[in-house]
Amino acid sequence: MKGFAVIVAATLTIPGVGYSQDTPNGSDEKTPSVKVGDTTAEMTGGVAAEGDDAPSASGANTAKDRDGEGPAAPTLGGPQVQKTDAAPDRPSGILNGVEPRRADKDGADVVASPDVDGETEAGDADITVTGGEEAVTQSADDAETDVEAATDMTPDAAPQAEAPEQPDTEAEASVEDEAPENPATESAEEVAEAPEDPATESAEEVAEEPEAVPEPDPYDIAAQECIDIAGPANAGVPAAAVDAASQKETLARAAEACLMAAEAEDADPEVLFHAASIAQARGQAGATFDLLTRSAEAGLGAAETRLGDYFLFGVGPEGQDIAKAVGHYQAATERGDAAGMTTLALLYQVARGVPRDPARMVELMTMAADKGYHFAQYRLAQTYLNGDGIPGRADAALGIPDTTRSVRYYTMAADAGNLSAALELSSLYADPNSGLPDDPEEQVRLTRMVSQTGHPPAIAMMGVFYETGRGVAYDPAIAAGLYVRAMESGKLDFGDLRKGAPGTWDRDTALEFQKILQARGLYDGALDAIVGGGTAAAARKLAGN
Repeated sequence: MKGFAVIVAATLTIPGVGYSQDTPNGSDEKTPSVKVGDTTAEMTGGVAAEGDDAPSASGANTAKDRDGEGPAAPTLGGPQVQKTDAAPDRPSGILNGVEPRRADKDGADVVASPDVDGETEAGDADITVTGGEEAVTQSADDAETDVEAATDMTPDAAPQAEAPEQPDTEAEASVEDEAPENPATESAEEVAEAPEDPATESAEEVAEEPEAVPEPDPYDIAAQECIDIAGPANAGVPAAAVDAASQKETLARAAEACLMAAEAEDADPEVLFHAASIAQARGQAGATFDLLTRSAEAGLGAAETRLGDYFLFGVGPEGQDIAKAVGHYQAATERGDAAGMTTLALLYQVARGVPRDPARMVELMTMAADKGYHFAQYRLAQTYLNGDGIPGRADAALGIPDTTRSVRYYTMAADAGNLSAALELSSLYADPNSGLPDDPEEQVRLTRMVSQTGHPPAIAMMGVFYETGRGVAYDPAIAAGLYVRAMESGKLDFGDLRKGAPGTWDRDTALEFQKILQARGLYDGALDAIVGGGTAAAARKLAGN
């Protein structure tokens, strides 16, 4: 177990929130620790138609010529007869035993056979009678014959020599009752009487009677708030102490919503995971384990990883059970959880619960690193750099060592915020034996990234850069100020203040350093730019020593 503790490096603190990589400010330790109550255990991985007009009752409507071009002919009820030029070459005469003629559609004259049976009682079929250019004069002898002939052709409507008879009221009523309606009028009436369009009816119903909107589920609202605040579930270790503190504060804000949402019978697995982390921070081990179990059963890989941690370190209600721990890590791996993959890889490295298998270790670590897990990237970089976890520190089949791959994974981890990776990579750019080209600017970039988190060794290293002018403009005052700041943290010994710098202090930097100590009332010696015992003693007072 001791060998495993040296390698495994993620923090699980019960009570505590989540896991955090232990990169203590000012400490040279590179592996995180896991605190369980008062016990510390070490690990790395977990934690959207228009118709034609119909004749009127009085016969006043006119009909067009059959060819559609001639002037209007008299209707059955009309008193006047108009001439037409439709057939100028025809002999003069009308109603003289000559059958009325009309032109067919090709312009040829045809005999119009009166179809009395085909007409309506109102005589709605208009007959156009044509003659010559001059008026027709009938003889008295033929008048009766003509009238009879006309009567035969146009029953009920033949004009008399005297004033035409007017249809009686009853006839008018009959016409009004039986005459076909104007198609346009009929169409309008049909439209008026037709049933409404179902779509229109539906739209009106919606407008008149809006559907009742169901009341929102309070558990759903709480679940959404929980996820919005806490974010995705993550069982991995934080990249830095500042991330761990931020995670704790975030969970505190999400606590009320997450705990309420977790009460739902079908609670979201990520909600259950966050509720478990909150319960863990409150020291509720039993509730934590139950919530993680529900989350894992709902299919969340991160919950499987946390349960694996509980069984690996024996902090759950069932105590330590390596076989169960391995089972949970394997389930987490199958569900794609990078933290679970990383811890399982380390178990293969140290043969704990599984046989030692360097190839499987590298395979799992690579899977987790390629998923973006900073801690797996950092450990894989170390493996490719110096053979960590590989018997004999080399394996040609696995391509170890490989400085190029090492730098690649160091860079990925550093860009993800892993402070240890950033500092180690920074030092490689200054090491002539690393195989990397000397790159002062990249070394400064990486170191500054770490120093901005308040990491004392990185702050001191930035002082060295300003003292020597490496990668930055030479500035003794800034260098001295950074040295004082690093010492004030109380986490850095004076002997490690200028690690990597020349043995002899730059004169102007030393003088600026003494001036600051003197202004603080810590140094009363000569301002001679010589950093001796008196200056060192004053500097240690900055750290409270």
